[in-house]
Amino acid sequence: MPKMVPLNAWVCDSCFQEVGIKDGWVEWLSPDKGGPHSFRICHNDDRCQKHTDHPDRQDGHLENFLGIEGMQYFLSFLDIGPLLDPNEEYMPSAPEMRSFVEAFRRLQIPHYEEARKYHSVARSEGYFSDQNEVSASLPSTCESIIKRYESEENA
Repeated sequence: MPKMVPLNAWVCDSCFQEVGIKDGWVEWLSPDKGGPHSFRICHNDDRCQKHTDHPDRQDGHLENFLGIEGMQYFLSFLDIGPLLDPNEEYMPSAPEMRSFVEAFRRLQIPHYEEARKYHSVARSEGYFSDQNEVSASLPSTCESIIKRYESEENA
């Protein structure tokens, strides 16, 4: 059975310990030229925040990136929308897609965060060979990965 409470606990990208909603932080770099990149989930403290002294640092409380409001926050990285920009005069620089989408999945898809720790072994064993770009990250797939590889880990 999954041990982490989905969408309530994550793994800190620095110390690899569990981070919860109240003590979680999301940080990234957003230079003037080029889009946001290097998205990270970490504890809200100087020991775990990696980009603290970087001039292009952007950040926010993890809670801001959860649920429907969190999805809207993520979408604003791609386009501020027709309400604020009806003539498409301001289009933000596209984020570096891999870290952007990975952060989105981690914060929005139930069980994805816990399944991540088994992704390498699952990939090497061919677990994803019959999956497509949608099914590989579905909550049901994530739960199956956890159940399968967690039992092997505990054996």
